Amino acid sequence: MSLPAPLTLLLLAGLISPLANQAHAQDNINALAGELTPRILFVTSGGYWEEAGETDPDPADPDAADPDAAGKETNNDTTSELAEAVPASRGYYRLIAIRGEDNRSQVHLQQIALTPQGPELALSIEIDEINSLGGYVTDMRPEDSTGAASGAGFAAYIYLKTDPTVVEPDTWALYIDEFGDIQVERSSN
Repeated sequence: MSLPAPLTLLLLAGLISPLANQAHAQDNINALAGELTPRILFVTSGGYWEEAGETDPDPADPDAADPDAAGKETNNDTTSELAEAVPASRGYYRLIAIRGEDNRSQVHLQQIALTPQGPELALSIEIDEINSLGGYVTDMRPEDSTGAASGAGFAAYIYLKTDPTVVEPDTWALYIDEFGDIQVERSSN
């Protein structure tokens, strides 16, 4: 039994459209990968960070916008209940080793925000404790590769040679606690 031609075309269009979307998405990923600079040596990500939301003053409360109103009596006892909370920002950490112009490595730590539009760069800083050594990063790894952070923060190991003729690299540990404080130290194994 054969299907009528219009029905066959509709069925084929329904099958081809998802396949075309998948191919288009793959093309976008391939184009994005092709845009990366060849100077990127290593990238690792993990952990998470979260900033508590702030509370906006109630626009109906004239005292909320007036800093001199502190201590004045107010008739609105529900000001705090009516205040709207701004959503908290959250995301993950990304650590990048880049080959510099002199072929030595530069390490950058980034906070990537998770937004409704997708991941966005929130902050990028250099790790001076590593970069000032003028070494060559040979590897970087997160402390936990399970993909599920048990608490806020991030930890990673950076393997670095300051002398390219040395066989074994030095291991450095980078820790970020739940408050966002960063500690970089030479690891003693």
